[in-house]
Amino acid sequence: MFEFMRRGLKMASESCDQAEIYGEQGDILSVDLEREEVKKIKHVKSTGIGVRVVLSNKIGFSYTTALENRKIEECVAHAIKQARVSEQDAYFSGLPKPVSELSRYSYKKPAKTIDKRIVDLLRGGSGSEDAISYCNEMLSGMKEYEVRKGIQCRPTEGSFAAALDENYILNSEGIEMSDAGTYVSAGITVVASEDDGEEIPGYESEVRRMLAEIDFGWIGREAVRIAAESLGGRGLKIKKLPLVFSPRAVQSLLAYTLIPQVSAENVQRRQSPYHGKKGEEIASEILTIVDDGTMPSGVNSRSMDGEGVPSQSTTIVEKGVLKNFLYDSYTAGKDQVESTGNAVRSFDNLPAPGATNFILKEGGRSASQEEIIGEIREGLFINDVIGAHTASRASGDFSVVAQNAFGIKEGSLFPVKHVMIAGNMQELLKHVEMIGRDTRQIYNVVSPSIRVSEMQVIS
Repeated sequence: MFEFMRRGLKMASESCDQAEIYGEQGDILSVDLEREEVKKIKHVKSTGIGVRVVLSNKIGFSYTTALENRKIEECVAHAIKQARVSEQDAYFSGLPKPVSELSRYSYKKPAKTIDKRIVDLLRGGSGSEDAISYCNEMLSGMKEYEVRKGIQCRPTEGSFAAALDENYILNSEGIEMSDAGTYVSAGITVVASEDDGEEIPGYESEVRRMLAEIDFGWIGREAVRIAAESLGGRGLKIKKLPLVFSPRAVQSLLAYTLIPQVSAENVQRRQSPYHGKKGEEIASEILTIVDDGTMPSGVNSRSMDGEGVPSQSTTIVEKGVLKNFLYDSYTAGKDQVESTGNAVRSFDNLPAPGATNFILKEGGRSASQEEIIGEIREGLFINDVIGAHTASRASGDFSVVAQNAFGIKEGSLFPVKHVMIAGNMQELLKHVEMIGRDTRQIYNVVSPSIRVSEMQVIS
């Protein structure tokens, strides 16, 4: 791959002030389930090259999926043509340079990010059979969970995927880096019904770097538990209540509110409520938030970001105080600070700041989920939310449906239905009063359950 990319870089460098070539290679095996049957098996290998060039602070970009000399030449030519007709960007300070010996950051391969078992699964002759067997483990786990009399549970859909991703970056400033990582994911949706005909879905999934870190049977059991225990829900009165968010509900909310809000790109565009707030208290003093691209086994851990800058750990919020934002090299240059190694991209687009492993840490007393719930006289536990994508990034306001929610009465849970919650992410962070010990990673968020002192509940 590098030999091919160097050809493109040489051609681009002859006509441009700076040039960058980004490459990806992917190998993914996936199985889709419909009910208890295999619906589809796919094994796809993909390749992509992205070319970025700089001419007098004018940027051009193009990409190709063909590893052919003619195609990379066409790609470079198109990027140069685009740069010539683009406007100058006064804020562009240049492509990143290699790390100096004096830098506090260096390239280090995070631990447990590539699994030989997954590589063998993808390259071996029995990969499809093994993938189907993991799906069957989920289905078996689903049947192991004992539900009360009169309840039936059936799977509606499920999936398994194993992948190997390889990333390459080189530029005219001397960066030449590569990284590789494996992934495995699995999930299943179950519908529970009772004799009266009520039907409630339940869903569970996991994404990990290492095959051994996923308990496929647990996924099936947990999906059934969530669905079955949600049956028989009743309504709640419209009022403000203490709320407990599960790790999955935290991820659903943060993905569309806080993470975009602490992107330097949105802050600089004044599309974030945190513009000009660095150094101010924005959250409960028990809350610390770190984005760590070097976390062992982290789903998004890597040795470098999408521009070849070393991955690092960046404290975003420390004991409630806003300390930093997520930067790539462009936004860092605009603010005259260092990149935090958070350039996120694929071969077909330019890099932009994004989260890697966005970790919520407790800075005070932590407790088990049971202890958090047990102290509540009247409240609401939320397993997940629907509609978080409609939240306002600029204001932080959201109104979402509570999925698989449970009312809390004197520390005991009971199912509820037709419940929505409305609030504001900035206010939510300020009212976090307890953090759990049930931390898990769901996509790019690593979080335990959290308890918020009160939020508006709408029935």
